[in-house]
Amino acid sequence: MRKIGVIILVFLLLFAIFFGGEGIVDTSKRLLSPTLEEPFGTDTLGRSLLERTAGGIAVSLIAASIATVFSLVLGLLLSYLYTLPRFPKEIFLSVSDSMKSIPSIVLALFLASISGPGLMKLSIAISISHISDVSRTAYSRTSVLLKEGYIEAERSIGAGSFRIFFRHLLPHIIPYLAFQGVSIFLSAVIAESTLSYLGSGVQVPTPSLGAILSEARPVMLSSPWMIIFPAFFLLLLGVSLSLIALSLSEADSSPEGSHKRKLVRVSKISPDRKS
Repeated sequence: MRKIGVIILVFLLLFAIFFGGEGIVDTSKRLLSPTLEEPFGTDTLGRSLLERTAGGIAVSLIAASIATVFSLVLGLLLSYLYTLPRFPKEIFLSVSDSMKSIPSIVLALFLASISGPGLMKLSIAISISHISDVSRTAYSRTSVLLKEGYIEAERSIGAGSFRIFFRHLLPHIIPYLAFQGVSIFLSAVIAESTLSYLGSGVQVPTPSLGAILSEARPVMLSSPWMIIFPAFFLLLLGVSLSLIALSLSEADSSPEGSHKRKLVRVSKISPDRKS
């Protein structure tokens, strides 16, 4: 299942690299149906829908990558701060729990409307709604692991919080965040397309699958290719990420995955401490 998802994702990535572009405006070729010259037809301004669909995939992948990395990095740093004795984690955890009552797409739409259009601003706006989830997931694991014997042994020889977290706790957190990272990536792809569809996404003329679908609304009956191709590739992107996320979830919940985590925990106790 994971291989199928990866193969589809690689295909979409190569498609975006080799065919992506903004398209050239030529009103004389407005709303041409698919031909050998233009396999996807043209849009309302005569631009190649093939180029703009591939370019929209590239924009979705870039925005989702930035949002995912930003969410994971800040979430991990925040979870590290939670492990510090004097850090007011109760306040931050309360705010984090309160943010869960707001749908992520609504929060992203609000933040994107305030920050204005732009790929980087859009990506950061999407990521903010996921930082609290990452930090909460990481902290729920670290709070259990901090009670392990090898952590107490590290503290007894003078190891600091930074060393304990990034050397001994982080390897245990990463497997749990792998599934969440793919889920955030998928959520970011959907959020980017949704925000672009609503007019709060990337700036014109940068292509976006959501913006293309929005432009197609007035002509979707007379020119159905304006809807079919962007929607199909957006669906294909979502399916590939869903397959990868599902395979990671199954691997993490399997007995083999649990056994590997136990082996990692035991291996963290050095030979001199075993004696």
